[in-house]
Amino acid sequence: MEINTNVWQITEFAEKITEGLEGTIHYNTVDKWFKELEKRGIHYVNRVAGEKVYDELDLAIGRFIYKRRQEKWRLDVIFEHLPKYVEVRPFPAEWESNQDIIDPSQIERKIVRTVMEELNKELSKVKEELLQTVKEVAAAQVATMLPKPKNDAQERMEKLNMIILQKRIEHKLEEEAIKLWNQKPESERMKKVGWFRKEEDLIKREEFIRKYKEENFERMLREELGIEDH
Repeated sequence: MEINTNVWQITEFAEKITEGLEGTIHYNTVDKWFKELEKRGIHYVNRVAGEKVYDELDLAIGRFIYKRRQEKWRLDVIFEHLPKYVEVRPFPAEWESNQDIIDPSQIERKIVRTVMEELNKELSKVKEELLQTVKEVAAAQVATMLPKPKNDAQERMEKLNMIILQKRIEHKLEEEAIKLWNQKPESERMKKVGWFRKEEDLIKREEFIRKYKEENFERMLREELGIEDH
């Protein structure tokens, strides 16, 4: 395997990134990119005597980020996709323990992420409990609005009362109809029988009574129940 001997410090490295490309990039911006990559645990930058040094692998990453930024990609999206397109350097074994001590911002992000996850779980639980409570209250209110179920004795009594009411209405209407019939002229009520005799036309009378009862039943029912006619 060929060993890469090209290494640069940050100022020269920033210039190498845009070499052959349009535009320039400040070394502070490049430094922030690679610090963020380390904080996110994506890519490690080598150190020599405690100083960061950048090689060809870092250059490929830097140029990838620069090009995507020129295309208006957000940094978080670039960092998320970077390992899929460019080789990244793994972290040394001692890195994680050191980072726990010297990088409080990473600890803060982990705490915030954990708190948000727990908060979302609690909110989901509260929503479910609230929905269940609303359903129970609604069911209770509907139950109070519905009439209580009737027993067999009540149903029989109601049917009997309706039959009695119907008979009473029919009787009253028949009395009214007979009274009106008798007030009609004799020429309308009587019919000839033979040459010299007349008698009441019973068929016509019954038809008059039937029709009167049919046309006035609803009116009489309203009167009996005390319902005003609108």
